[in-house]
Amino acid sequence: MDQDWKVVVLSFPQAVIPQQALLPPGVTRITLVDFSEQLLQDKLSAFPVGVADGIASNIGSIGAFIHIHPVFQVSHTKTLPYIEQEKAIVKHVFFMAKHLKKSLNEAARYGRSCFLTVARLDGAFGFEHNTNFGVIGAGLAGLTKTMRWEWPKVYTRAVDISPALDAQQSAQHIIAELHDSNLYLSEVGYSAQGRVTLVTSSDK
Repeated sequence: MDQDWKVVVLSFPQAVIPQQALLPPGVTRITLVDFSEQLLQDKLSAFPVGVADGIASNIGSIGAFIHIHPVFQVSHTKTLPYIEQEKAIVKHVFFMAKHLKKSLNEAARYGRSCFLTVARLDGAFGFEHNTNFGVIGAGLAGLTKTMRWEWPKVYTRAVDISPALDAQQSAQHIIAELHDSNLYLSEVGYSAQGRVTLVTSSDK
């Protein structure tokens, strides 16, 4: 908002995510009523038109996308938690990538456009083994890294933020990654220990 960005929050159905955070003035919220791909396509294509759902006609084309994955509570069991609601959300993010391809690549011709996904694993891509989390959300990193190769002109980044970090800290980290000048990184994690990235190493 400080850079005159026009922000629209696309919320998932309240049957899956019942609580919605309060938004600052000037931010528009659109809540999906179901997980149909057709409805999603209609909502995304309505942005430039500026008529549906009360969106102002000066919103313009979508030039940046950030998905902030919800935190799902999982029980301490020996089995991997596959949560159906989380599966539906991740599948919908794949649909979003499909329908934002044209808009984001067009925006990249005039400046930085971006596709960011923010998972809430443990802040270290699941390698810390100190929290329980739904494994399906980890698939967001795979999607984002794939977009990096398929959309070379669009800035992409997969971010994993520990659920232990509060909303203000998380927002600061997301903004930092949004403006990062290092285009070689594909995924970054944040926890109480700070910022981490993955590196390759040779076996000795």
